[in-house]
Amino acid sequence: MAAQSCCDAVAGTAAPVATRRLKLTRPLASLMKARKIRKKAAGGKRPRAAASRKRVMAIRRKMEALRRLVPLCGDDGGVVGQESGGDRLDELLLHTAGYILRLQMQLRVMQVMVHALNNLPED
Repeated sequence: MAAQSCCDAVAGTAAPVATRRLKLTRPLASLMKARKIRKKAAGGKRPRAAASRKRVMAIRRKMEALRRLVPLCGDDGGVVGQESGGDRLDELLLHTAGYILRLQMQLRVMQVMVHALNNLPED
């Protein structure tokens, strides 16, 4: 009977209770602890090495994309950066910087030409 009267009392106040927000506990704290424990058990160095490898591979993919975008000039046989050495990376970045400057100069020349052609004196 006590349970029935308790339910009746709660049923009368069910509307305000339903609209009240529940405070949720943070399950992330326990998940983070579990991850830390797993890292310690694994030695901790392997995930770092894997992350480092992923970063290196991402950089390589981006450098390959840059190689495809930048036309090459010079006496290097048309190939820059076949080896993964730092010298080749520096060469590629220098070629890229030069290419950007050439494109900017071409743009300026075309803008001057358009301006000059639009402002021709009438005869």
